[in-house]
Amino acid sequence: MSDHEALRKAIAWIVEHNAIDEQLVRAASQRFDLSALDEAFLQQYFVELQHSEPQASSNNMDNKPESNQSD
Repeated sequence: MSDHEALRKAIAWIVEHNAIDEQLVRAASQRFDLSALDEAFLQQYFVELQHSEPQASSNNMDNKPESNQSD
């Protein structure tokens, strides 16, 4: 199996799971025999970016102007 094919299969396997965390990414890396670089990419993409997105979206909601106009 080519390196790219292994990475594609690992990504498909990861997204089948409801909760994605560091342990799941490590398991995928071992299961599909990924390189350390591929595992680091998956950790960053699935774990680190997921943790930063909810904070960013909640910050956007905090900055919305409220429309409390009374007639």
